[in-house]
Amino acid sequence: MTRVFLHIGMHKTGSTAIQKRLEANGQMLQQHRITFYKDRENQLKPAVKKRDFKPWQTKLDQARANNNALLVSSEVLSHLLTRQPSDSDRCLGDWLIDAFHRQGCSMTLIAFLRDQPSYLNSQYTQHVKKFGLNCRFDTYARQIMGHTLERGECDPQRLFGWIRRKATTSAHFIPYGGSRSLDPFEQLLSVIGAGPATDWMDLPRINEQPGRLAIETALAVQRRLTTKGQAVIEPLHRRQAFRLLKETANLYGWPKQRFSGLTPELYREIRAHYRASNDVFAQEVWGAADWAQVFPEESPKPQPELRRHQRWLVAWESRRISRMLMRCRWPMAHYALTIQDNGGRRPPMEAAPHRCP
Repeated sequence: MTRVFLHIGMHKTGSTAIQKRLEANGQMLQQHRITFYKDRENQLKPAVKKRDFKPWQTKLDQARANNNALLVSSEVLSHLLTRQPSDSDRCLGDWLIDAFHRQGCSMTLIAFLRDQPSYLNSQYTQHVKKFGLNCRFDTYARQIMGHTLERGECDPQRLFGWIRRKATTSAHFIPYGGSRSLDPFEQLLSVIGAGPATDWMDLPRINEQPGRLAIETALAVQRRLTTKGQAVIEPLHRRQAFRLLKETANLYGWPKQRFSGLTPELYREIRAHYRASNDVFAQEVWGAADWAQVFPEESPKPQPELRRHQRWLVAWESRRISRMLMRCRWPMAHYALTIQDNGGRRPPMEAAPHRCP
């Protein structure tokens, strides 16, 4: 029987760091007879949506050829597997687990869970820095608390309830974050039975948050361009904007001052919204008295108002980045249309977009 481990996130729980460290320790994984697969080519996500097991079968066959267990890590699965197609009364997670069982596999699912206030704050910075969101944090948090879609879900009962109904599947729900948190990589190794982390190559931690002033600058850029009727919408334009923002943030050392949109009042509002569901989950899964026993109350201090020179710097850099994006926008749009007119083929070099400074 082939062992299959699915590490399914959730988002903003160190999945990228875990995946990078697993990739860097390929030899150690082989010693423990584990084939690791990170869906870099994005084959598994669309296959799950179409309920096509063939790409998964390919990865399973590769593991079996080496008499290995299969480990797949993809945080998008946390939301995707809970989705229920319109033509079925079962979710996509049920379909995937059953497909592996038909192949004679034993299944273990691994999910890290994060307290909602810090999760929402982290998700917000991720969306804003990539120019996919243009609102204040409190607005975003209240929209997520009121939404009904799988994407962005952070209620553990709604997100992972389907797994707990699968009596034939082993599931590990691991708390992430907070002052008492352990190393997620070590916890993952413990679940898959791959020995102590002291034997594994470590990697330097990278702070992916661009910092408070970068978030303020991204929002200011979007306000400026929206006012001029040139909102950052196209993927190519958004990538260019993110590159300019990242370069600016690193130049000034902005990542050192992390963004936090949480106020004590909003923190309590978010905790109260999820409390009933969280408490049931904590009691049934971890045997805890309530959610607060696992994630103690850690009410944040509100961030101080930006100082005068900080406001000036945000205004200056948002104007500069906006001007650069406006200069780049026409050539980029022209380049995309040229590709379309050329049947999807790369156009001649003279039709390529000008690189922004």
